[in-house]
Amino acid sequence: MIGWDFEPSVVIGCAALAIGYLAFTRGQARNAWYFLGGVLVLLLDLVSPIDLLGDQYLFSAHIVQHFVLAMVVPPLLIAGMPPVRLLSVQPALAWLLGVGTMVFWHIPALFNAALANDALHITQHLSFLVTGTIFWWTLRRLSPLTAISYLFSACLTCSVLGAAITFGRPGLYPAYLNPEDHLGLLPLIRDRWGLDPKTDQQLGGLLMWVPGCFVYLSAILITVGRWYGMKEKTA
Repeated sequence: MIGWDFEPSVVIGCAALAIGYLAFTRGQARNAWYFLGGVLVLLLDLVSPIDLLGDQYLFSAHIVQHFVLAMVVPPLLIAGMPPVRLLSVQPALAWLLGVGTMVFWHIPALFNAALANDALHITQHLSFLVTGTIFWWTLRRLSPLTAISYLFSACLTCSVLGAAITFGRPGLYPAYLNPEDHLGLLPLIRDRWGLDPKTDQQLGGLLMWVPGCFVYLSAILITVGRWYGMKEKTA
């Protein structure tokens, strides 16, 4: 199918993740569907047309892919995990890894280098997944006030990065200015979708800015709700 790339390493990796989880939990985890749903979302993020569009045509599609890797898949995987003791990471380090990785890889020189080098590109994607998981896992053991600060500062940083991209000069990511159109998709993208390079970059910045902050703010509201519930029980 055009636009779908069932890369064996991706399919095998996702299958191994799901099988390993089921073996570890013996199929008895109460929230297994969260974890397995996260694996499915991960697979779709890496083999669907989002990957093709992000790699070859649209910066905004690449932002969607990174967003899913760092901010959608990790919370789903963690929600399906049974209580286990893992190596703890200091909150400040977990924050720096999770948020810093997002900022680091969207520095134009580094983003462009990853597009030009397959090994670096794979490293980029793995780093989003791993550091995103560390970020969200650490959140589970924070006090409510600390968790709110942790999330709000991440939201603020994401907003600044998104704004910088949105209002930055067009062509920050030059691979998307005149992409090689082997599949003949540019007329569709440029003419029918109206996504010229400038609009594409602005859309990518807005996607990082608004949906990114929405995830953090949603987590803040959940934290506040749980905190309020705890106070009600102890009253």
